[in-house]
Amino acid sequence: MTITTAVSKRIDEYLHKRSITLYKLAKDSFLPVATLQNLYRGMTKSPTLTVICKICAGLNITVAEFMDSPLFQSTDLELD
Repeated sequence: MTITTAVSKRIDEYLHKRSITLYKLAKDSFLPVATLQNLYRGMTKSPTLTVICKICAGLNITVAEFMDSPLFQSTDLELD
């Protein structure tokens, strides 16, 4: 699995967990909807830490909480 895929899946987990849309997350994160759509669909290679920080701020969580998932602990996690 790539980092982009892991980030996308993690965003999806939070969208479902909080029953929010990608549009709502974009608004709360102060990110363009297109940026999140591209990331969510796997079209963005290597999401930046800045984008991940903004997503976390929009979700009102820390980056550590976002990264605390088996998705990021895999030994075969590929860099994009």
